[in-house]
Amino acid sequence: MDERLVRAGKKAILRQGFSLIESLISLSLFLFVVVASLEFFISARDHFLRLKDEQEEDIAVFAGMDKMRIDILDCGRGFLIAQTLGIVAGIESAGDTLTTRAVAKKLHLLGDLVAGQTRITFQSISGIAKGQEICIYDDTRGETQGILSVDDRSLVLSSPLQFSYAQQETKVLSIEKVSFYLDQKSHILRRQVNSSPAQPLLEEVEDVYFSYVRASNLVDVTLKMREGKEYAITVFPKNLGLVPAQEAF
Repeated sequence: MDERLVRAGKKAILRQGFSLIESLISLSLFLFVVVASLEFFISARDHFLRLKDEQEEDIAVFAGMDKMRIDILDCGRGFLIAQTLGIVAGIESAGDTLTTRAVAKKLHLLGDLVAGQTRITFQSISGIAKGQEICIYDDTRGETQGILSVDDRSLVLSSPLQFSYAQQETKVLSIEKVSFYLDQKSHILRRQVNSSPAQPLLEEVEDVYFSYVRASNLVDVTLKMREGKEYAITVFPKNLGLVPAQEAF
């Protein structure tokens, strides 16, 4: 065969390449693969973010409910006699509000107390603040008073004492009052200690319900989140469970 013909055939083959239709078909297939891959990626990403949000919500709710559980288990601590006398309530519930009380500190009187007295002097009042509550009682009677102001070693009560008390027979306990309530405007469940500013405990809460049944000594807490999920816990406050036994004794 003529060598010139062979070289001409090779050049023709090299110049041939892909036709326009073949190129369009290749680009269309490539575009289809890219679009399908993007749709799969977007769907997988959305699914991942949804699961991530749900998991983060679960973690936040469980952390908040654990905090409530701890406060509920602690309520009534140190108030066995005072609760038996009906002076102080270890726990109170009213729909979307729950209040717990426990002893914060024991205070030591420097003298007898007289009915109508508004200022009480103690050996030390460190850690006691304005707006806090104290419980005063002996073996037969007692009362709960708010603190209007705090001086060096004395407290000014929000109202006069109802009864007189002998120093040696009287106990004075400062109260740690913890309140949980739902801020309806911001949908935030808040926790407040004594009269300090309420701190956010859980966000995106649509509704909350607290219930305490004294007969069974069970506290039920139900949370409904804005996405529609519901969470619930039941707690047995052991300190309050001792009160009926003390009353029977």
